Amino acid sequence: MKLDPIDPQAFKDFSTYSEKKRTSSERFLDKIKPRSAAMRTTVLVLFIVFFSLFMSLWFFWKTLYLPEIQQHARFLAVELEMVNNPHLKIYHNETQLDVDEWLKQRVGVEYVTDPAEYPNVKDKLIADFFTNRIEHQLATELKIKDVTVYFQFKPSPRIWIQTPEMKGNWVREPLTTYANYSPELILAWLLGVPLIAAGIILTLVRQLNRPLRRLQNAANNYSKTGKAPYLETNHGPQEIREVNQAFNHMIYTLEQTERDRQIMLAGISHDLRTPLTRIRLSAEMMPDDDFLKEGLIYDVEDMDAILNQFISYMRDGSDEELQETDINSLLQELAIQFKPLDIRFEAQPLPTITARSLSLKRLIGNLINNSKRYGAEPIELEAHVENDHIKISVSDHGEGIPEDQIDELMQPFVRGNAARTVQGSGLGLAIVKRIVDIHQGELSIHNRPEGGLEAVISLPLPVESEEESQTPNPIQKIKQTLSDRF
Repeated sequence: MKLDPIDPQAFKDFSTYSEKKRTSSERFLDKIKPRSAAMRTTVLVLFIVFFSLFMSLWFFWKTLYLPEIQQHARFLAVELEMVNNPHLKIYHNETQLDVDEWLKQRVGVEYVTDPAEYPNVKDKLIADFFTNRIEHQLATELKIKDVTVYFQFKPSPRIWIQTPEMKGNWVREPLTTYANYSPELILAWLLGVPLIAAGIILTLVRQLNRPLRRLQNAANNYSKTGKAPYLETNHGPQEIREVNQAFNHMIYTLEQTERDRQIMLAGISHDLRTPLTRIRLSAEMMPDDDFLKEGLIYDVEDMDAILNQFISYMRDGSDEELQETDINSLLQELAIQFKPLDIRFEAQPLPTITARSLSLKRLIGNLINNSKRYGAEPIELEAHVENDHIKISVSDHGEGIPEDQIDELMQPFVRGNAARTVQGSGLGLAIVKRIVDIHQGELSIHNRPEGGLEAVISLPLPVESEEESQTPNPIQKIKQTLSDRF
């Protein structure tokens, strides 16, 4: 039965936008891709930087270096033909010049026949990558198959060329223009630009990520404790300041709502109970033969029970301090408290959890009350660990309830058919659901095959215990460090 015009709405939007169970492909992608916005931005910017470097090198190689190699190989081919051609003669003002001496003075090309001056040929990975291009181009220009080209950096840049016609001798040419090239400068350009870009991006992203992390921590703190600090609104990017202003306004509104709730609770508890007490006293003083006396007293008790449920629903325990809680001790206390009910409970090994003990005790007490009112004894209590959760169950041996009414009964002001003649307002299971939600748990109610109703509360175990039980590998440590820092 619903109390019109209130019609509790299911939180469909929350369910829609809640995190869903990940598929196998999504879990694989989560392992290989950065999860934080800081690392994703850093990886993206570094990709752009390296792509720019690659395009610059490719442009330099295709438009500058390859044409330069081809042109230089053509000049070398002409010089080698002059050196290897014994019939070539050069005249200046009818004076014949020595070809080798003229080439040495004018171009710097020398024909070396002294083995002591021969280069000590060594494999050089980077240098060979470039000289192979010259060898291929020279072989094409000279129309021969075997050409050896060797590049020497020290003591001064020079290039050595050898062909089969030289019979083991070498031709060397100084590369004075290459003396201006610095390997250190090239290395600094190739590595320094990405490293500096990465440092700058990490610094900028960290400055943006810190306020987001504070916002996340404040929101999580409020969802767990009902309290959150106000955030900075005078510094940082405009978008972050506007988000912080909206968050501060939301916290202020929630605090104002909490103050109004406390005032309303005080009014219900004091202002309404006082006239109810007077009515009860007046009814007690009525003659025993007055037929209105019994009904009046019953109505006052019913109103008092309804007020108690209203107050319990509003005092959901969110303002209660968290403390170490032993579930077994709590259940044993309840079993003693509800004597002489036939409550059966056998303790099993359970870890201690951090929870709101009084709220949990009130939660399980409500379920026991429901079992007593609408079910049948014996009432069974059980608690055990399953899949990183503590499962607490309260079951009875009554008739149960129709399956189509289970979800509705957890809404406020909704009562089953069996509860219409019993005192209450329909808030019992709603109180239970609200306390379970505060503990980030789950509540499920179902009929048992052997008869009766069973309510199961699933409370998550602390995350810290899971993290401590696992030894992270070095990659996980680095990933966790970067996530914590940025």
